[in-house]
Parts: sequence; C-alpha cells; structure tokens
Amino acid sequence: MASGHAETQRVTGALPGPRTPVGGLIALVAIGLVGFSLYGVDFDLVALLSGAGPIERFVSEMFPPDVSAGTLRATGRGLVETFQMSLLGALLGALVALPLAAAGTADAATIGASRRTRLAGAVPYHAARLVLNVFRSIPDILWALVFVVALGLGPFPGMLALAVHSAGVLGKLFSETLETVPERPVSALRGIGATRLQRLLFGRLPQAAGACGSLTLYQWECNIRSATILGFVGAGGIGQEILVAMNLFDYPKVATLVGATVLAVLAVDRLSAALRQRFAA
Repeated sequence: MASGHAETQRVTGALPGPRTPVGGLIALVAIGLVGFSLYGVDFDLVALLSGAGPIERFVSEMFPPDVSAGTLRATGRGLVETFQMSLLGALLGALVALPLAAAGTADAATIGASRRTRLAGAVPYHAARLVLNVFRSIPDILWALVFVVALGLGPFPGMLALAVHSAGVLGKLFSETLETVPERPVSALRGIGATRLQRLLFGRLPQAAGACGSLTLYQWECNIRSATILGFVGAGGIGQEILVAMNLFDYPKVATLVGATVLAVLAVDRLSAALRQRFAA
C-alpha cells in the first residue's frame, strides 16, 4: 500500500516540501509598503476625479495652437538647442564614461595575486566606481542648477549637466557590458602575457563595442527628454521657451511648443532605434 502511494507520488510529481511563511510574509510586507506609500502621498481618488474639470479647461485654453511666425521661430530655435544639448551630452558623457568604465571593470587576473597587486588594482576600481556613482546619483536637473550658477543661463550649462549625468549612467552600463563579454579571448591574451590595458583594448572592448554604441544611442534618447526639463531652470532648449510661455499664460504657444517636442522625441526615438538595429546586426 505504501509502495503504491509512493509510486503515485512519483508519477504525479515530487513530494511537496514543507510549507514556509516566507511567501506570505513577503506579500504582507509588499501590501504594507503600498499602503504606507499611498498614505504618505495623500492619495485621494475623489480629488483626482474632481480635478478633471480644471484640467479640461486648461487643455481647452491651449487650442487652437499658435502657429504664428514668431512662435514657429521660437519653436525651431528651442528644438535645435535641445537636439544639440542632448547629442553633445550623450557623446561627451560616453567619452568620459569609457575610461572610468575601463578602470571600474573587474579583472580576473587579480584572483590569486599578491596583496600588493590586488590593492593596486582595487584602488582605481573603487575610485572609478565612486565617481560614477556620484555622477549618476545626482539628478541632471541638479547638475544643471550647479552649472547655471557657475556659467549663467543658456544651453551650455544644460549640455554639461547632461554630459555629467550621462557619464555616470553610461559608465555603469559600459563596465557591466565589459565584464560580461566572453572570457576566452581575454584569457588567451592573458596567457601570452598581455597587460590589463591590452586585454581591455584587444579582448573586451572589440566584443563590447556594438553594445556600448547602442547604449550611447539610448542615452541620447533619454537626454532629449531630460533636456526639455532642464530648460525650466534656465539651461536652454525648448523647455525654457515653454517656461516663458507658461509664465505669460500664453497657452496656445505652449501647445505648439509641447506638440513640437512630442514630434521631435518620436522622431529621435525612431532614428535611434534604427541605428541600434544596425549596431546589433
């Protein structure tokens, strides 16, 4: 009888293990955190629904959009500045990120090495990681405030803010990409006595070049959106034009500026996606 029961369990599945309260505890903690967050932000569904009227009036005041020559010139100027800021921010950020990512990439050659050798490799590794963490953890709008205070209003501080933040984001992504490439070419170079720099340049970087290029393009997409927000603190771009129009209660002009921004973001997204496919091919 016992053997028949065991055979049935063998056919239908493995013996069920002892139930633990871990899953239920995780669910309770998650529900508690959601409730705590809803309380902390004063979530009010009634207020949200009652706010539909003011939102509708605000949107209705934006139509029809202003398509006068002056507005179109301001829109074009803002879009060009936004494009320039985002592109240069991504490129400069990638140039800064690459050496920091190289220094912040773990190298298997230090395993089993002397303490002095490990220490010599650990210092630049942790220093690079610290710099990247600082660059990435400070939002780009705060970097923009810093550079606006130091350099004045305009697109140049906005571009620098995007570059610093992009360097932090791309540096982390580059280092993780370099660490996850196939190790066989790197091991072969290590076997013939190649230095760490040579292993990086001829072993890791050629394998990761396509992925790094794709990541840079994606960061450019993100910079297009961020550049619009940076204009609200005086860092140039079309966001600054939107802020001026909002302060003047010129809502039809705001509609034109926002609509042009949406179209520009969509166009850049499509272009970046096409270029990323070329990198992946």
